[in-house]
Amino acid sequence: MPEACASCPCQDGGLCGAVRDARSSRRRRKTEGTVRARQNLFRAGEESGRVAVIREGWAVRFTHVPDGRRQVLSILTPGDIAGAEFIMRPSIRVPVQALTDLSFCAFDVQELKEIGSEDPGLVWSFLEICAAGRKEVESRLVDLGRRNAEQRLARLIAELHRRLSGRGLADGASMPFPLRQQTIADALGLTQVHVSRVMSSFRENNIVQVIGGRLHILDMEALLDIAEIYRR
Repeated sequence: MPEACASCPCQDGGLCGAVRDARSSRRRRKTEGTVRARQNLFRAGEESGRVAVIREGWAVRFTHVPDGRRQVLSILTPGDIAGAEFIMRPSIRVPVQALTDLSFCAFDVQELKEIGSEDPGLVWSFLEICAAGRKEVESRLVDLGRRNAEQRLARLIAELHRRLSGRGLADGASMPFPLRQQTIADALGLTQVHVSRVMSSFRENNIVQVIGGRLHILDMEALLDIAEIYRR
């Protein structure tokens, strides 16, 4: 295993872990790259034929409506896949833009298909990843259609904390949080002013606090109550 992979927190899960564990005689080749903040990792219509796994940094998948407003479709953090569409189609429909400086590992789509033909386990792993992504999208759809601003934001924070904690990227109730208020607004169907008011309310009620690019959950139970997430 390359030294870079050995130190990567994403090596044991997601696409990287599935490719590494696949029973195939084919060599697992990958390339590495970087993208600066606010630059595109993929552009709409691009035909790169590679699937990228984010190693460090955050990104968003987004689209624009005719009047120029942006809708963030998903927020990508280390371990997430960008460009999964290339598995099924030659070009990408939805652009991916880096929110922060980004590093990634990229796998050739044709090689992934060849490995999958020798070990269907890779195919099932990819389907599980896609199913998890669909579940997240459906949950966000319910948020946009049936939940108020406080619930939407609380659920976004709780979900990001769950994902980062599962990958060892959160420090207890503290996690990286490079999201600007406009990005949050674009993801939750709110205005930037509304996001600012809700974040101020959360801070004043000692629920969450953002300092130096990190979000600290001060009262997890209160956050989950607002989000209507109930622990088992």
